[in-house]
Amino acid sequence: MEQQFAPALEQLCKLIETASRELKMPINFALIGGLAVSAWGISRATQDIDFLADSDPSPLIERRLRDSLKNILDKHGCHAVWRMGGLDDPIPLLLRIEMTHSYPELSADILWVHKRWQRAALRRSIEVNVMGRRIDVLHPEDLIVMKLDAGGPQDLLDVQSLLSSRSRKISLGRLKAAAARLKLSTLLETCLKELSGARKSGLHRNRK
Repeated sequence: MEQQFAPALEQLCKLIETASRELKMPINFALIGGLAVSAWGISRATQDIDFLADSDPSPLIERRLRDSLKNILDKHGCHAVWRMGGLDDPIPLLLRIEMTHSYPELSADILWVHKRWQRAALRRSIEVNVMGRRIDVLHPEDLIVMKLDAGGPQDLLDVQSLLSSRSRKISLGRLKAAAARLKLSTLLETCLKELSGARKSGLHRNRK
């Protein structure tokens, strides 16, 4: 995992915790994205820090809460921008944080929970040692589901990497059931077939 992320990740976690205290409102968050893939022992280059977050009330429906959270982050030396889409948008609410003074080359995206299964995934997150800090990381199964839902080329490569790691935390039965509920079975089966094909090809080459 890229060690230059360590101090930035530490600062971001403290910023979210500070905002939670100042707003007197719990903000639950967990690492997702490339760093989450790396946290599960898979080498993965990335230039971003990504979180999934949830709160009650949610800034998705509370404009004043969005303003207050932005003001707190700006006050602590960041540049925070809310990016909003429609309710049918795959990402209806995202908070982009740029630490312009401390780490101008890095940015962080906080995706706010907007689906029931995302909230359940956040509750299932596991505390992991990430670059010297204990931080909640999305469970590998939930991370796979989130990446299947995103469906981008890198997301599907990450799915195959997570599946190939053979983590004891991954139950293929549970994963297939979750994918079926969210109508993601076809994508999951495609990833499994491609992974199986790659393994057979590697085995064939090794026998030559």
